[in-house]
Amino acid sequence: MIDAIAASAEGLRRVFQESIVARDLAEPLASFDSTSETKVIREFMVERPLTVLGIRVDGIVKGYLHQERLDNRSITDQMHPLEDAAVVATTSAVQSVVNLLDRHPFVLVATLGQPVGVIHRHDLEKPPMRMWLFGMITLFEMSLTRIIDRAYPDESWQASLSEARAEKAKDLQNERARRKESVKLIDCLQLSDKGQIFAKSDTLRERFWKRSKNEIRSVVKDLEKLRNNLAHSQPYTAANWDAIRRLADTLDRLLELSPDYVAVNSLLPFDEGQQPSD
Repeated sequence: MIDAIAASAEGLRRVFQESIVARDLAEPLASFDSTSETKVIREFMVERPLTVLGIRVDGIVKGYLHQERLDNRSITDQMHPLEDAAVVATTSAVQSVVNLLDRHPFVLVATLGQPVGVIHRHDLEKPPMRMWLFGMITLFEMSLTRIIDRAYPDESWQASLSEARAEKAKDLQNERARRKESVKLIDCLQLSDKGQIFAKSDTLRERFWKRSKNEIRSVVKDLEKLRNNLAHSQPYTAANWDAIRRLADTLDRLLELSPDYVAVNSLLPFDEGQQPSD
């Protein structure tokens, strides 16, 4: 049983750490020789437009220029060494890219030690990143659902919600039953409802998420806003950066949850029969 759980967790790890990587988000890095004229490079960067440009010395990219810092000096005098930039491999995990973009304006992507691409925050709007973020939020909500379902037998979590929110979930469950869909009541809750239930439990907060009630409510609300923007193909990087950063920081912890809270096989529903014995 534990081996099956480990295999499932390892499968999730491959999806989130290997399936979508830095090269899927990068734009090609243009480069010029260090002997090029400053005027030519400035015009090139403005026309494209490009924020960052690689500079070659003896055919190898040795540094970079940033359009906002470009002045009238020679290229050699004002190029920045690669050591000053954040650099990742083409196969680096998305979470590494997000963590670096939280501290740097851009990330260079290298292969065989040579920068070949560049990633800015706005590049995180690309379809691969949208898929990664939606998957992360789904994984987070699934974990939250399982934890609450285990902690509150017989749907006793309803006491943690307002009557109106509980009724809304029941109405949705009835509507899905009318459409011949059999779902548990907890699966008819909004993500924010689950966050509210979780936040009100001192026991759950102490065991799984050592944050105040208000902090948890705020984080879950931000994740719900991000998911709404993703679902409606709206821009999200600027408005939802804190939520994106939190998801990247949380990935490892989500993938290392206690086996009690991870489905043995992601193709099967989670139920009591799948839980390992204590």
